[in-house]
Amino acid sequence: MRFRELARTNAFRLTLLFSGLLVGSVLLLCGVIYWQAEIFLNGRFNETLIQEMQEMMRAPPGQLATQTANLVASDPRDDWQAGLFADDGAFIAGNIKKIPQDFVFDGSIRHLRDHLRGIGLILPDGRRLLIANRAREVHEVRELVLRSLGGGLVASLGLALFCGLVMSMVSVRRLEAMDRSAAAIMKGDLSQRLPVVGSGDDFDKLAHIVNAMLNEIERLIGDVKAAGDNIAHDLRTPLTRLRTRLEGALRRDGASADLRAAMEDAIAETDQILATFRALLRISEVEAGARRAGFGEVDLVKLVTSAAELFEPLATERGLSFTSAIEAAPAVRGDPDLLFEAVANLLDNAVKFTPAGGRVALSLSADGEIAVADSGPGLPFDLKDALFQRFTRGDKARHLPGNGLGLSLVAAVTRLHGFSLAMENTEPGCRAVLSAKAG
Repeated sequence: MRFRELARTNAFRLTLLFSGLLVGSVLLLCGVIYWQAEIFLNGRFNETLIQEMQEMMRAPPGQLATQTANLVASDPRDDWQAGLFADDGAFIAGNIKKIPQDFVFDGSIRHLRDHLRGIGLILPDGRRLLIANRAREVHEVRELVLRSLGGGLVASLGLALFCGLVMSMVSVRRLEAMDRSAAAIMKGDLSQRLPVVGSGDDFDKLAHIVNAMLNEIERLIGDVKAAGDNIAHDLRTPLTRLRTRLEGALRRDGASADLRAAMEDAIAETDQILATFRALLRISEVEAGARRAGFGEVDLVKLVTSAAELFEPLATERGLSFTSAIEAAPAVRGDPDLLFEAVANLLDNAVKFTPAGGRVALSLSADGEIAVADSGPGLPFDLKDALFQRFTRGDKARHLPGNGLGLSLVAAVTRLHGFSLAMENTEPGCRAVLSAKAG
């Protein structure tokens, strides 16, 4: 990984930004600490000078020269300096032989030279006393504070940059892994998914979103492929029959009644093919969400009652027992025509596949759950995973009218409304549950 690529990452740029903020904060903190330390040290130094002057002033006038000499002699580091002068400026005692130029004896602490500061007073007898001390400790402590703060600043800046580099490298590696997966997906491997490390960070959230989208895309592409295969398989037979009958009608020299019968059969086959294509277009329309704009309040009680009234005569005609149990349920938001069509498809399958003497039951629970149960052959085990794919039909259903698109339409309507759909074997028969609650 080249540094140029690393420097272009948002993580590295954010690191530089936060490093700048950190440096500014540390500088501000260092300034405050240095300022407070300077005030404290200077205050302690000035107090020491004032106390020493007060101590000297308490000495008897005749012993002041001796006190001045003792103060200088007791300091081996030569930090303390003092000078006692006559009222005309003549030297009397101490190691300061001459009054500094422009020095004022007013009791104020003044800077003399280098790090030497002094205080001077005029005594009642006219003599002048000057006491000074070299602020060596103040300077040393100041230098120590500056070195410590500078070292801390460098260390904090280095740590921030190091952490930024590590974070940037981790981010770049995550992005590179995602890029490799995306490249494989673009090459046609739809089974690939963006990597998820389980940390729950932004990359993981993005990967979950993209992976969910890829799952849906893979499902849709699988449905399209299966639909194409099934269209070729299921329409080949009726188209072959249609061609055979038309060709036979042309070859026969029979009466017009025979030709009419052949034409009627051809029209019936054509109607079946057109019905298949209409169902496909209907499913595509629903899956595209074109009907969502017309959503409104749907009375489930009224909808299920209408479905029961429509299919009860059909079930009775086929020798089936039809029962309905409808409870008061809250209204839902959706397309009433599509929801009715979904319930009708479930009932149509139940009536179609249940043998004579069986039963079909329709129910609506108080929580908005619509259930259709029958005592038919149940769900084919080998088709359970592909039950809602287009043109899916079991071997036992091949001889029955239909195109294998009913459950696909029900599934599309369910997804459009955000509802849940479940199919389960009940031995005998099966039970389909359409719930207004999301699955």
